[in-house]
This record gives sequence, structure tokens and C-alpha cells, in this order.
Amino acid sequence: MAAVVDAAEKPLIAVTARLKEATGLINGITVAKFPILVTRIIGKLHLRSESIFTDAEQEQLCSLFGLTTSQLSTVLESLSYILEQAAYHTIHPNQLKDLLMGADMDEEHAQAVATVWAEEATEFVGRLKEHTMSGPKALLDSQYRLHLMMGESNLTRLKDPSALFEFKLGRAEAGPQGQNTDKEDVVVEFSHSELYDLFQQLEHVQEQLDSLS
Repeated sequence: MAAVVDAAEKPLIAVTARLKEATGLINGITVAKFPILVTRIIGKLHLRSESIFTDAEQEQLCSLFGLTTSQLSTVLESLSYILEQAAYHTIHPNQLKDLLMGADMDEEHAQAVATVWAEEATEFVGRLKEHTMSGPKALLDSQYRLHLMMGESNLTRLKDPSALFEFKLGRAEAGPQGQNTDKEDVVVEFSHSELYDLFQQLEHVQEQLDSLS
């Protein structure tokens, strides 16, 4: 039975269109091999500056699971999000299973994630704490541009418009010469529906901040 979330409360795991796309892809992955994927992600997710899988490994995973590069990226990003949310909210394995089933993940795959989480949660949370003691990175600057593709049959009609955001991040503390020594540029592409989901989350955060001020 899926977990019931009060409509007035922010869900522990936001069920976006992208997450549902990911759960549909996950349901097609062989259950016997799926826990290995989840275990690898949770073992390296705390290493923000490193990729969880090399390019060669990603090619092997695409071949093994019958996914395109884009589909694999959706699966990896969504599983990373799920595990990060589980850590942030200290979600119980049984509750995590219910939440995932509520996002259309089938019971076998949801159970696989919950089992790995039950086994790895304590060490994973400990690693996250060790790697965040220096404090989170702050947003230093941001830019955006529209990515527009024209349909082949009708040049007056847009096909799959998206928005590209570039976020410049850095530590709140400056270096010895007053310069930020830990800068990072992150480029994120959002479809219309993904951008709408993000704005809804930001509005919820703003409401929470307003209630505290």
C-alpha cells in the first residue's frame, strides 16, 4: 500500500514527470542486476566531484539494461535524488518502498532499493556528513538561455523547447587572498514540465521562508 502524504505537506520525494519516467525505465531493468546498480550509486554519491560511473561503464550499462545514454542519465539522476532524499529525511526502508511504489515503481524494484537502503544507510549518511563539514556551496551567479529546436515539417512550429541554466557555485568562505578557491560551474537543462516542477518547489520553499520571517 502506498504511503499517504497530507496534501498540505511537502512530499518526502517529489513525484515529478521526470521521476515517473525514471521509474518506468527502472521497471524494465532485470531485478537480479538492479541492486548492484543501486549499491554502486550509494557507495559513490557522496563524492560530488567524481562521476559515479566512467564513460566506458555507462556504455556497458546502456548495453546491459537496453537503455539509451539519455535514459541511463535519467535513471542515475533519479536514483541519486531518491537516495539523497532518503538520507535527508531519514526515511525508514519500508516507508521508502511505499513512496517509490507511489511513484509507479513496481514492488520488486522498490523492495530492492529499500533493501540496499536498509543495509547502507548508516554508512552513507556518515560519509555525507564527513564531506559536508566545510559547508555547502553558495550560488555566486546564474545565467540562462532558451534552447529552441524547429520542427522539420513546419519551420514556424517549435519542437521540444527547453531552458539551459548555468549556475556558478562556490564556498561561502574566501581563500587566503580573498578569492573563492572552490568554484564550480553547473549547467542544467529543463524541459517545460521540469521547469514547472522546479518553480513549484521553489514557491513552496519561499512560502516556508516567509512563514519564518
